[in-house]
Amino acid sequence: MTPPQGPLSRLSGPPSESGRLSIALIAVLAAVWLPGAVLAAPHGGWVELAWLLWCAGCGAWLYRQCARRAPVQQTEADTGTAPAVAPAPPSLVQPLPMPACLIDLPDGSVSELNDAFARLLDDNVIALADRSFVDFCLTPQDKLRVVQLLADGRGADGLELPLRRRDGAVRWVSAAARPVDPDAPRQMLLIAHDITAQMQAQRSLAASEQRFRVLLGALSEAVVLYDAKGSLLTSNRTSEDCSWLEAAQPSQPDRQTEARLYDEHGAPLAPDMHPAIRSLGDGLPARDVVIGIEDGGGQLRWLNVNTQPLFHAGAARPYAVVASYLDLTARIRAERALRASEQRYALALRGMNEGLAEWITGSDRMYVSPRLSQIMGYDAGGRRMRVRDFVAGIHPADRRAWSALVASHLRGRTDHFQQELRMRHADGRYRWFQLRGVAQRDAAGRSARVVGTVADVSVRKRLEQIDIAERELLALIAAAAPLAEVMSRLAVLVAGLINEDARCAVLTFEPAGGLGVGVADHALPQALRARLQRLPEEPCRGTVIDSLRNRRTLLYEDVLAEAELENCREPLLADGLRALWALPLVAQDGTVLGCLAILHDRPWRPGRADENTVERLVEIAQFALERARAERQVHELNESLERRVAERTALLEQANGELEAFSYSVSHDLRSPLRAINGFAHLLAEQAAAVLDDEGRDMLDRIQRGASRMGLLIDDILHFSRVSRVDMLRTDVDLDALVQAVASDLAEQYPASRMALSPLGHVSGDPAMLRQVFVNLLGNALKFSSRNTQPLVEVFVERTAGGPSLCVRDNGVGFDPAYADRLFGVFQRMHGAEEFPGTGVGLAIVKRIVERHGGQIRAESAPGRGATFRFTLDGLITVDQAANASPDKAAVSAQDGLRSVPRTGT
Repeated sequence: MTPPQGPLSRLSGPPSESGRLSIALIAVLAAVWLPGAVLAAPHGGWVELAWLLWCAGCGAWLYRQCARRAPVQQTEADTGTAPAVAPAPPSLVQPLPMPACLIDLPDGSVSELNDAFARLLDDNVIALADRSFVDFCLTPQDKLRVVQLLADGRGADGLELPLRRRDGAVRWVSAAARPVDPDAPRQMLLIAHDITAQMQAQRSLAASEQRFRVLLGALSEAVVLYDAKGSLLTSNRTSEDCSWLEAAQPSQPDRQTEARLYDEHGAPLAPDMHPAIRSLGDGLPARDVVIGIEDGGGQLRWLNVNTQPLFHAGAARPYAVVASYLDLTARIRAERALRASEQRYALALRGMNEGLAEWITGSDRMYVSPRLSQIMGYDAGGRRMRVRDFVAGIHPADRRAWSALVASHLRGRTDHFQQELRMRHADGRYRWFQLRGVAQRDAAGRSARVVGTVADVSVRKRLEQIDIAERELLALIAAAAPLAEVMSRLAVLVAGLINEDARCAVLTFEPAGGLGVGVADHALPQALRARLQRLPEEPCRGTVIDSLRNRRTLLYEDVLAEAELENCREPLLADGLRALWALPLVAQDGTVLGCLAILHDRPWRPGRADENTVERLVEIAQFALERARAERQVHELNESLERRVAERTALLEQANGELEAFSYSVSHDLRSPLRAINGFAHLLAEQAAAVLDDEGRDMLDRIQRGASRMGLLIDDILHFSRVSRVDMLRTDVDLDALVQAVASDLAEQYPASRMALSPLGHVSGDPAMLRQVFVNLLGNALKFSSRNTQPLVEVFVERTAGGPSLCVRDNGVGFDPAYADRLFGVFQRMHGAEEFPGTGVGLAIVKRIVERHGGQIRAESAPGRGATFRFTLDGLITVDQAANASPDKAAVSAQDGLRSVPRTGT
């Protein structure tokens, strides 16, 4: 009986010499592949060594089984007693613990594989058998390598391939391939080792190294790695541009020229005091160490050095050190030059009553002399400060002019600069100073430094400002300016002369005896202003008002310390009032007219200069209040005249109302004779039309048409009069529903016209009046566009900066824009009645209704290009905020009612 033929059936039967070699090849392949894996393994290769021993044992066992089976098979062949079924040949790959498979040559199909190989590809043995090994490869390049390997048939070692699993994942393997029978290579045995984790680790390491190199390359410092002997191993890109780096390297005995080292004070250092050498010796990092280096050329350079020693795991001494160098030469030289300059100017500053300041152009540092420190209210020692802080101390109102003046001088437009400005003193107040300076320039004319003097001119400046303030207030009084204007200006001037934090108010006494509303205030918080106006109702009313009426000046340096303000202390503090200085304003007859109050949100006491300033301005305030007394009578006379004007206005409105009523009456009374004319003309046309000639019938027709037109005119006059007189019944009006109803009514008269209606919204108004507006506007639009081949009327919302507008647009005959203003007058027409019928009152009615709803209307047009009427309504709320988009419209006709059509244009 012939045994079944399987993938390995050619290996059955007596073990020939090639069979024995094939069985032993397992151990040979393991000996070829596993030593390399042992050496490459990260943990010493103990697992790979165990696999090697196991594979060798498997190969020896298989060889003994084949050798023991050979005599039996030979005897059975000689006696003719062969079994009915041949025994299954031994598997070459199934006993192996690592992934392995047999590949047929040269087509590359997998004829046999073990479970480990199936697990590697996340599949089963049956599904993977007979598939081409090339299909497992990931990239075209890898597939080409495998095809070439199979075509060559000699095998390979250390073949690294990415294989695709069934779930799409990729597994990296290191494979060794050998032909089963080197003499007749028909199959190749491939044993794989999963190196996915190793490849991922290598890629992560490469990415980390790349990020580290980019980081080092971006640093402005020179970063260097030294070995344990101080020799340079590597450095970053910045180091390539540092010509002094070689001199900064730790000295070695074999160097011909050793660099000299200095500490930050200029004292020499031994070579072993280099920060990098010290870190290698003691294993400690160095931070912000300043050293000076001098190479053989004699150039001295100052460096800021930081070091970090590196250790192997468990080692006590570092195997290398990382050092970073930052060049400080320019900065240190500038600082030393500045100190030398300060010493040169020290003698010049002695005895001067003005302070001196020096600024190195382009830097943010400046030197302030001891005298200037005293002038500014600080200690007497000279000090350095930042230019930005000096500029920030200048009053905001003077800062721009100062910056422009200095900038102009630095550009060489002036020989020197001088300005008087306000600067903040150490006590928080602004004082006036005079600043003068000049720039020192190099050979190219560029400014290298600026030296200037500062003098306190506050006293002189205050006197000048008081004189200016007095002249300004007297000029206002002479020009008969209102009292409120004079007092407001007085409050501003007083607050400005006292200090920046001062707030000022002028309060007047009411005739009833209380303290009235302030006629002027300056920078008062709203809550405090309201409290001052309610002062007669406050708990401290008696204290304040009684003291002022007794002509006594009130001074509360700190509200917290004043016992008489105990009842009203908390509300005053809550409103930001901490200090109060109130001076009574007394008329020449001794009457107290009010008070001038100066307030602060911090404890404060006026100085002698403040008292002199306020006393002079209080006299002007008293004079202005007395002048206001004299003007009160003139004011009362003006009120009397205004009452007379109001009465006459009422009479005029009454006359207008009577005129409107008369117009209504006249129009109404004309109806009776008009009806008679129209009736008799109608009877005459019915009874005598046959006996009239053509001229008579034409005259009769003219009588009838004239009577009809006269009736329409009377109706429009009555309607126009009614619109002006009738009371409005306001309610919430849905403009969309209203316009839809009007459009449906008018569509039957103009079946060929289309109306494009956009969402409009809601408005509070009279529904009947608003309906009349759209009836007139839509009716005119349909009438004047009816002769167009494709008449179209659009109603939409247009959003502008002034708010939303309702628009009605047509593509009709249009009109001359020069007559747009006349369009809304009564009986005004742009076209003849024969061409387009009408009375010319409809737009006048529209304008009157729109104006009664708090809106306005205007028209835009050109002959032959249609017309657009835009009008606003008070309280219009649109449906769609994006009204400028092009929504679908509703087309109205007599046949199909409303349907959506696109609107062209806006």
